[in-house]
Amino acid sequence: MTDRAIIDRMDASLSGAAPLPRDNGELVFEEPWQGRALGIGVAVMDRFHIPSDEFRTHLVAAIRAHPQTPGESAATAYYGAWIEALERLLAQRRLLSRPNGETPPPS
Repeated sequence: MTDRAIIDRMDASLSGAAPLPRDNGELVFEEPWQGRALGIGVAVMDRFHIPSDEFRTHLVAAIRAHPQTPGESAATAYYGAWIEALERLLAQRRLLSRPNGETPPPS
C-alpha cells in the first residue's frame, strides 16, 4: 500500500471523532514536526498492523485531556495530542521503552 493510501485510510477512520486538520481540503502542517509526527504515527501503525480505530480511541482521549489552549494553534494542539496518543498506544502494547529501558505505564 502506498504512503498516500495509508494516510487516506487513517484520515477516513478519524474523520468523525478526531479529523486531521485541513484548510481548503489540504492537510495543515504549520511546522515540520507536525508532518513528521503524522508520518511516524502512520508508519508505526502500518508496520505493527495497529487498527486505526484503536489509535482513534487514544487520540480522542488525548484531545479531551489536553484541549487547545489560548494562543495555541489548532494544528499544534492536534499534533501534540497525536504524539501523546501514539506514545500511550505503544506503551499499552509494550512497544515503547524509556531510554533507561523501563516500559512506561500504559495509564
